Amino acid sequence: MPRTPVTVLIHTLDEIENIEACIRSVDWADEIYLLDSFSKDGTIELVRDKFPRVRIEQREYLGAASQKNYGIDRATHDWIFVIDADERVTPKLRDEMLRTLEGPLDVWAYSVGRLNFMLGKPVRFSGLQRDRVTRLFHKLHARYPNKRVHADLLVDGATGRLNAKMDHYYIRTFDHMIAKMTRYANWGAAQMYIDGKTTNLFGILGHPIAKFVRDFLINLGFLDGTRGLISVGMHVYYTFLKYAKLWELTQLKRMGKQVPLPKLDEGEGRWELPWVKTNT
Repeated sequence: MPRTPVTVLIHTLDEIENIEACIRSVDWADEIYLLDSFSKDGTIELVRDKFPRVRIEQREYLGAASQKNYGIDRATHDWIFVIDADERVTPKLRDEMLRTLEGPLDVWAYSVGRLNFMLGKPVRFSGLQRDRVTRLFHKLHARYPNKRVHADLLVDGATGRLNAKMDHYYIRTFDHMIAKMTRYANWGAAQMYIDGKTTNLFGILGHPIAKFVRDFLINLGFLDGTRGLISVGMHVYYTFLKYAKLWELTQLKRMGKQVPLPKLDEGEGRWELPWVKTNT
């Protein structure tokens, strides 16, 4: 039977260092759809020059889930593979996905493991040994929930597993990672505040300590040596900053001051579960 066509969806913001290698790793796809958040570093110009068949659209960034759902609704094909600019589809994963798309497709989504790299070498422990993300799915049976950050895909039914992993270059430089962790911590704190959560001294102190003990000791982060310590340390920093920021937001509310929150996507259709809509 003929292979089911697939759209690869990428969303970017200032990814000129990553985007070329990312696109080359998915050049087998029937459509490559790049949704950019008005990059200013030449990302779009590079893609237009080197990859004329890539479909490009620009949209204000209102969170990863919002961007992805917007792209899902506008993808040409029913089956979609989502990839970030700092990820690469390996030849083994490409071949496995193409075989899978030849059918029969007996589930609506498939998860993929990730091999995470820091400065060119893999970090294999600290919980990353179990790193899996659901990325290949049917657009009418999968949707991201209304969260600003760390939104896991909701799927209408069971999720299959692909055996091959993709490469994830998640720490390229420490400055880049600190900036990313700070941005994510601010978004994460805002999401917790919107959800009505609060914190105190014990939360601000306890969550980072628990994160370190879990990932460096229980999840064997120490086996990665210096890379393991730095990787865990970056996530401990993220956890501390997130809860400290949540405390700040709640204090501003108590003082009657304006609480600075990121702009949210209020489009109701963006968050509808398509399989529920279809069945009603």
